[in-house]
Amino acid sequence: MSDKDLLQMFKVVAERVDKKSFADITRESVITDLGVDSLSMMQIVGEMETELDLQIPDEDLVEIVTVGDLCAKIENRMGA
Repeated sequence: MSDKDLLQMFKVVAERVDKKSFADITRESVITDLGVDSLSMMQIVGEMETELDLQIPDEDLVEIVTVGDLCAKIENRMGA
């Protein structure tokens, strides 16, 4: 899955979870600056894990600050 596909997936899932538009998301977007709180973030990660059939360890989740950080964690799990 390409980086662009992961960004698009994050955007779609985040819009579904938070019920608002995330039109200008980039890898550098800081998740809290997007207005995504920790509960919504857990829902977003959970849905992405389900769709991609992978699991991101809880200890890795605390390191996620930007959308790119999440994409990198997913890419690492997909490559593992």
